[in-house]
Amino acid sequence: MRRYGVAIGAAIALSQLFHVSGKSMSPAINGEGNDSLLLLDKVTSLFGIYTPKVNDVVVFVKPGMKNKSVVKRVTATSGQSVVTRDGAVVLVKPGHFWAVGDNPKASVDSNDYGQVPTQALIGRCLWILPLYMIQSLKRYVGVL
Repeated sequence: MRRYGVAIGAAIALSQLFHVSGKSMSPAINGEGNDSLLLLDKVTSLFGIYTPKVNDVVVFVKPGMKNKSVVKRVTATSGQSVVTRDGAVVLVKPGHFWAVGDNPKASVDSNDYGQVPTQALIGRCLWILPLYMIQSLKRYVGVL
C-alpha cells in the first residue's frame, strides 16, 4: 500500500491542475458550456525533455502576455508548414510550434499571434475533467 502512496505523491508533485473556462477548445474541453480542469505534465516541459507533437493539447504562456496562459492544440511543429486561417502558408521555425483552438470561431491562437516558442510551454495535458463531474463526485462522496 505504501508503494501506491509514494506513486500518487510523486504524480501530484510532478503535475499541475489548470482551470479552463471559455469556448476556444470546445467541444473537447468545456463542451456543453462547462468549465474543466486539466491535469498537466509539468516535469517534461520544465526540464526541456518534452517536444510538442501534432495533436497534443498544451498550456503555454500567450506570446506578448506574460501573465496569460492559454490551452490550445498543436497543429504544426518545427520544420512543418501550416496554412493559416487567412490562407497563407507558414513554415514553423525550429524551437517553435503552431497551436490553435478546436473551435476556430471562438479562438485567439497562432493565427492571431503567430508561432509559439517552446520555452513558453507550461505543460502537456494528460487528463481532462469537466467541473460538473467534480460537483457530482462531491455530492456523492461528501468530500473534496
